[in-house]
Amino acid sequence: MRSKTGWESFVGVFSKGRSESLRQERMRTANIDDKLQDLIGKSDTIVSLLEGQLNVLNEHKDKVEGNLTETLDDREFTVGELETLRADILAMDPKIIELENKISVEQDATARTKLETELAELNQKYNEMVQDEQVKLAKSQTLERYIEKGKSWVDSLQNQAATQMVLINKLQTDTKQRVVLYDALTKSLKTAQQQDVAHRINEIGVQTDKEAQAAMAAIGTATNQRMAEMMEAHEDHMVFARTVLEQKAKADERFARRFQEIVEKHDKNLYGG
Repeated sequence: MRSKTGWESFVGVFSKGRSESLRQERMRTANIDDKLQDLIGKSDTIVSLLEGQLNVLNEHKDKVEGNLTETLDDREFTVGELETLRADILAMDPKIIELENKISVEQDATARTKLETELAELNQKYNEMVQDEQVKLAKSQTLERYIEKGKSWVDSLQNQAATQMVLINKLQTDTKQRVVLYDALTKSLKTAQQQDVAHRINEIGVQTDKEAQAAMAAIGTATNQRMAEMMEAHEDHMVFARTVLEQKAKADERFARRFQEIVEKHDKNLYGG
């Protein structure tokens, strides 16, 4: 990769700087391809990991939601039992008061003992129901606390899953776009390199033409056998040179006009007019 190609070595015969520039441009294009493939590989890997994590998040979210639903049902049932129990406890108050009133006015010892036995049994049942009320109330409070926790857990897991999906979508979209855009970039770089090569070929050809022309002129001069003929030829050379300069000046003027028209069309978007 770092070694020069045949063409780069050939160009180096005429210009070491140009040869090195072509080599660097070729390496830069290849480097972009390598980085793109590395980026795609890493993106695919992280997307796969994110998708796996997303599945885990959704799995736990479903479990927490299911547990929350069961907890809500359990608390609803517990609250129903608690309300029923409280109603039963309230219903016992009149009975207890009634027995206490009877005991307070009863004169017969046997009857009084029987009433006190009934009151004791009623109080025992009352106390058991109050104790049961406390248990159910504590259970309701505990379930209520875990309902709130469950809601927080579900909300958090939903937020995490949403963020996970956003990241997955973004990485997939980025990768898709980069494949297209980076491919266009590498093709553009290769095109620019080919254009540089074409320009260099033209430059080498022009230089070779000049050297050939100079060599031919030297040969023509060497064939002049007389100083006088050389001096006479000098006049012809001067006329020729001036003619060339005049033609060159005219050509430059024509080029300037044409270039100005090109610039005007480009700047004013006057294509096809």
